[in-house]
Amino acid sequence: ASLASPAAIAAAVAGAVAVATGTAAGRRRGGSAAGAPSVVAARATAGKQSEEGMSMAIPFLAVPKKLTNDPVNTAFPGDVGFDPLGFSGDEYFNEVLDNFGVKFDAMRWYREAELMHGRVAMLATFNVVIRETPVGGIMPDPLVEESGIWELVQIMAMIEAFRGWRLFVNNDKLAGDLGFGMGPVEGGWKMSWDMTREELAIKQYKELQNGRLAMLAFAGITAQFLVTGRPIGMDPERFNTFQTMMNLPSDDDPVRNAMLTVAGALIIGDGIRRLSQVGASPESANKPAMNSIAAKAINPMKISFGVQKPPVELPAGIVAGQAGQQIALTEEQIRQFEEDGVIMIKGACKDWVSFLQQITEYQIENPHVWSLVGRMSGMYDYIQRNMWMTNDGFRDFLYYSPLGHVLAQLGRTDEVRCTTDMLLVNPNRGFGWHQDNQNGPIGFPDAMRWWVAMDRCGQDDFGAPEYLLGSHRNQSVSDDAVFVKLEDGDLSTFGRKTKFIPEPGDLIIWNARTIHRIVAPPEQQWVEGTQRRAIGGTVAKGGTTYFNKGGASGISDLAGHTQQNGELLSSPYFPRIYPSVDPEEAKVRERGELVGRSPKKIVDLGVTLASNAGKYISFTKVVGKRD
Repeated sequence: ASLASPAAIAAAVAGAVAVATGTAAGRRRGGSAAGAPSVVAARATAGKQSEEGMSMAIPFLAVPKKLTNDPVNTAFPGDVGFDPLGFSGDEYFNEVLDNFGVKFDAMRWYREAELMHGRVAMLATFNVVIRETPVGGIMPDPLVEESGIWELVQIMAMIEAFRGWRLFVNNDKLAGDLGFGMGPVEGGWKMSWDMTREELAIKQYKELQNGRLAMLAFAGITAQFLVTGRPIGMDPERFNTFQTMMNLPSDDDPVRNAMLTVAGALIIGDGIRRLSQVGASPESANKPAMNSIAAKAINPMKISFGVQKPPVELPAGIVAGQAGQQIALTEEQIRQFEEDGVIMIKGACKDWVSFLQQITEYQIENPHVWSLVGRMSGMYDYIQRNMWMTNDGFRDFLYYSPLGHVLAQLGRTDEVRCTTDMLLVNPNRGFGWHQDNQNGPIGFPDAMRWWVAMDRCGQDDFGAPEYLLGSHRNQSVSDDAVFVKLEDGDLSTFGRKTKFIPEPGDLIIWNARTIHRIVAPPEQQWVEGTQRRAIGGTVAKGGTTYFNKGGASGISDLAGHTQQNGELLSSPYFPRIYPSVDPEEAKVRERGELVGRSPKKIVDLGVTLASNAGKYISFTKVVGKRD
C-alpha cells in the first residue's frame, strides 16, 4: 500500500493475469508454460468431478444433463457444470424457432451473450482502471463527445445487427466469432496460423474466465462507486484511518505509481504476445495460405471515415467536369435486352479498367467503416454499398464513363439516376437463384441493374453472374421475394441460361426482375493470386417516383434524405448521371452535406427486421448454395 495506488496494483495484477493466460506456445510443443498447470488442474478436477457426477463449479450439486463439466472440451469450451437455473435443459426457444424453419442452438446464443458481456466488462474495467492512473488523461473523451458519438453508435448498431443475424445464418460459426479471424479458419486472416481445435478451446476457456472475473470486478466497482463515490480505492477518510492503524506513510508517490503502471502495461503486452505466439504444426501444413485481399480489407489500423480521395489519375482523355462518354448501341441490341432481360456489352468500359482496378486496390488497402459488417459476414472479401458517396474515384466513374449513356439507350429513357451502387470483391459464399430487390427506393419497372468486370471470370464456372433468359417476364415471383426455385411457378418455362465469361471492362445490364445467381469457388474462398473484382448497382429511369418498400429493402436506402413516397426522384442522394451531372447536386456532395447513414433509419430497419424475422428465413437457406 505504501508503494502504489490501487489502480497501479490493479494494472500489475492484470498484467500477471495476461501472462498466465498467454501460454499456448509453450503448451503446443508439450513443454511447460506459466499457465499450463491451471489448465491441467482444471481438466483433472473436471474429470474427477465428472466421475462422481458432481459439478466442477458447485461440488455439492450434480452436473446438469446437457453439460459436459469439461472446461476445455472443443464442442463447448468453458463448461464447468454451472447451470443452477437450468437454462441448458430448456428447449423452448429451439422449438419455437424450429416452427419457422430456423435451426437454432440456444446454448450457442447463451454462450455468445456471456462472451460479449465478458468482453465489454473487460474493456470497461480496463477503462476505469486506466483513468485512476497518471495516464488517464490520454483518453479521447473530447474527440468522441464532439464528433464521434453518432459514428460510434452507427458502427455498434451495424455490428450488433450483424451479430444477431449471424447467429441465425452461420450456424457453423463459433460463438463469439465476429469475423475478425477467430481461428482456426480455412484461409484468410486469423489469430493463430496453426491453432488446433483443442488449443482454441483452451484459449476460449481463458477468455471466458477473464470475462467472468471482469463482470464480477465491474459489478464490484459499480457498487463501490455508489457507496463511496470512488470506483477504485477506499474513501479518503477511511483510507487515512487505515494508514494510521497500519503505520503506513501517508504520501502517495506518483513516480512509483507511474513506474508500476508502465510495468503492468509491459507485462500485459508480453501476455498478449505469448497468447498470439505460435509455432509450426502438422495441422497447418495443408491449410491454404492467407488471402491477402481479405486480410487488408479488415485491417483495423487502416479503417477510413468520410470521403476518400484515391491518388489515381483519370483515364487518358477524360477531364473532370466533362459530359459522360457515349457509346451508340444498335436497335438489335436494345431489342435483345428487352427480350432476354439481360445483355453484356463487350468492352464498354475498357478505357476505365486500369482506373477501376487502382481505386479498388486503394479501397481495399483503406477499408471504409461502412464495409465492416459486410466484410465480417465472410460473403465477400470486400463489399461496400454507395461507393460514389465515399470514394471520389467511383463517383468519377459514374459521372464520366459511358455507363449512363448505355443505360439510357437500353431503358429508352432520357434521364438516368443512380439509386445505389456496390463494390464486390471475391464472392466467397455465392447466392442461389434470386431476383434483385435491393435497388433503392424505387419499383421494379423503373429499375435497371448494371455490373462492370475488372477481372476475367466465369471460365471456371464460378465468379460471373448467370442469368435465366426471359425470366423477367415471369408471373409467379412476387415483388417482395428474393430467392426462388427454378421448378416453382412458371420459372420452369424459361429454359435458356447465359454462360457469360466477362473480360475486364465488359458491362452487364439486366432487368431487376431477371432471375440470376452467383456461384462461389468450390471451397468458398479465393486462393491467393486469384480475384474477382466488380462494381455494380442500380439506376432509375427518368420520371421515377420515390417508393419506400419497407422491410429488408431498406438496407439499400439508409441515407439521410427527406424524400417521401410519390415524390419525383430528384435529390443529391440519387444523383443524375445522364444526360449530364446536375451541378447543384454535385456541390452538395462536395460540401460534405450528404448523410450516408441515418441513425434513425438504421434503428428503424433493425426493428423492422427483428419484428418480421419469419419473412426472411429463406435467405438463411440459400446463401452459399450452388443451386
